[in-house]
Amino acid sequence: MVSAIIIILSKRRLLFLLLVVAIGGVMLFHKPLCRLLFPFPYREIVEMNAEYAGVDPQLVAALIYVESKFKPDAESRRGARGLMQLMPETASWVIEQKGLNHQVDDLYDPEVNIKLGIWYLAFLFREFNGDRVLVLAAYNAGWPKVKEWLASGAWEGKVNDLHRIPYLETRRYVTKIMRTYYLYRYLY
Repeated sequence: MVSAIIIILSKRRLLFLLLVVAIGGVMLFHKPLCRLLFPFPYREIVEMNAEYAGVDPQLVAALIYVESKFKPDAESRRGARGLMQLMPETASWVIEQKGLNHQVDDLYDPEVNIKLGIWYLAFLFREFNGDRVLVLAAYNAGWPKVKEWLASGAWEGKVNDLHRIPYLETRRYVTKIMRTYYLYRYLY
């Protein structure tokens, strides 16, 4: 009977010890483990272009993660292309504005896609006075549409009234990117 009690206590101690080691390991290695789930490939390209444009590189990483999971050949059902899921019309406009020598087919090239996407984000930040929530909504729905929502009073453009964004997809998009952005800020 006594030996059975000792075995039970030993098993409990072993389980407790394993639990303590597991929790300690997670606490010690949680950032490296989380970075496996939320990677940051193309980091140098993002950081270089983001610094030049004055855009937060972690926001760009979150946007790329949500848009394409860092797959340069990603294409949406609506035709958005590349890492930052730029629509060909938007990319053509950015190319024209910047006076670049790129083609829309270059959107699958990570360097080109990131350069154009970050320039467009910087443009949106200027259009919306640095308001991250408005910029993300505009990136998804288009900046003329967001200006229309604001002018009509359909949405006040605040984070606490995201539920009033007229497009469900844009509501979810802004929420998802903001959540991912805080993760990237923490991890990187």
